[in-house]
Amino acid sequence: MITASTIGSQEKLKLAVDRITGLPTLPQVITEITRLMQNPRTSAEEVGKALIMDQALASKVLKLVNSAFYGFPGRINTITHAIVILGFNTVKNIILTASIFETLGGKGGGQKEFDIEKFWLHSIGTGVLAREISKKLNFKFFEECFLGGLLHDLGKIILYKFMPEEMDKVLQVQKEENCLFFLAEKKALDVTHDQIGGWLTSKWNLPEDLRNAVLYHHMPMLSGKYAMMVSIVHIADILCRALCIGSGGDSTIPVVDEKAWEKLKFSRQLIDKIYSDIDLELEKAAVFFQIM
Repeated sequence: MITASTIGSQEKLKLAVDRITGLPTLPQVITEITRLMQNPRTSAEEVGKALIMDQALASKVLKLVNSAFYGFPGRINTITHAIVILGFNTVKNIILTASIFETLGGKGGGQKEFDIEKFWLHSIGTGVLAREISKKLNFKFFEECFLGGLLHDLGKIILYKFMPEEMDKVLQVQKEENCLFFLAEKKALDVTHDQIGGWLTSKWNLPEDLRNAVLYHHMPMLSGKYAMMVSIVHIADILCRALCIGSGGDSTIPVVDEKAWEKLKFSRQLIDKIYSDIDLELEKAAVFFQIM
């Protein structure tokens, strides 16, 4: 459970995020769909009717649903059909992904030193790796792992788009000391992207497992009952860096959390299999760039 004490220096975090102006909210339809999906009696038709109220978002969701990434061989023309074929949980995560991309995606921002295209490639790559790892470990929450990997660096987007002065300070320290982005944040701001991202996921009332993945991807063992999912995201982030898939703002590869590694019980054969499959999976995931 996320509490004030786990987020860190709340006063400093509040001072940082209070400087943000113009921070968007998620589409109103997301609140309604989240409410509907919490009720086990909700029908596919009810969710479909709610989403169709936002035509642009519904169109992006259908684009994702029909992509090679989700692998359904036929054509899915409605949200109701998508839920019947793919299930409530998968469609819920697709809707959430599309809405966040609609809200925070794209290339806009005032920071030339931060390569936003490489950032999104790293984020998508981490999501894809998290999904592949979870599938190969037979961890059933693989779509949640994908979303956690995709959004693990959410706080960096907030720095990039809404806190340019703070981002300048971080990039200057990172350039001078050639250190992890995370450590540059600590030195420049005493507030880090995982804390900022954790704050935003709470503000947006996102699912608790996703909030933990964003807040604890550098310290997965602090995530309690979500430690398996967050460990997968943690390892996926590091593997993504090792494979040079995009960039999270620095070229340094962090040290793997030993307890997270032990929890996943990785083998050399498993890593080789993940590496052999990743190029094809990244190719399928190109659709996510198309909905930004």
